Amino acid sequence: MQQTIDWHQFWTRESPGFHEGRVNSYLQQFVDHFNLRPGDRVFMPLCGKAHDIYWLWQKGLQVVGVELSPVAVTSFMQEFAIQHEITRDGDLTVYAAPGLTLYQGDFMSMAPRHLSACKLVYDRAALVAIESFNRASYCAHMLSLLPTPVPMLMITLDYNQTCMNGPPFSVPVEEIRGLYGQHYRIDELLAVEQIDERPKWREQGLNSFREIALRLTPE
Repeated sequence: MQQTIDWHQFWTRESPGFHEGRVNSYLQQFVDHFNLRPGDRVFMPLCGKAHDIYWLWQKGLQVVGVELSPVAVTSFMQEFAIQHEITRDGDLTVYAAPGLTLYQGDFMSMAPRHLSACKLVYDRAALVAIESFNRASYCAHMLSLLPTPVPMLMITLDYNQTCMNGPPFSVPVEEIRGLYGQHYRIDELLAVEQIDERPKWREQGLNSFREIALRLTPE
């Protein structure tokens, strides 16, 4: 994919905007809808150093993530004091502990063998991090990675991007239907208006900023 955002520089900030610093509330609320069992594999694309990784891992799930920034991956391992090994796999650096594998490198370098037996894709901040001209390529590669289509839990954003540009970008549900609708039924689990929690964004002219949790079910 064409890269115009310097994600390496992004992760050197003191407070990277994508990093929640806590377990995502929608993940906690909806993960049980997917009937995962201990040992099932969950894929987190563009995972950063999300606390969600550790939370899922501690639930007994196998977690596979991919993240471009080595700063984010090493920071995650250090913050949670995870003993791990570091190896190379082609263009990817692999940080691995039992039941946990984080690939550091370009998402487009991932191959189907990395996601064998995957049971869920959890996209909290991947699609909304990708500029519009790259989204079709990202989604096509995602579908190519999965042995068969598997369910997804996705968190997206919907706001007026003429007032404020991303990242995170606005990716309305209708756009997601255009990207994934041939392969998935897309259901809205919850939509939450967040503009009152983002006063600086209201100052930029926004009067709405919606977070939307989606369930994507293979057709």
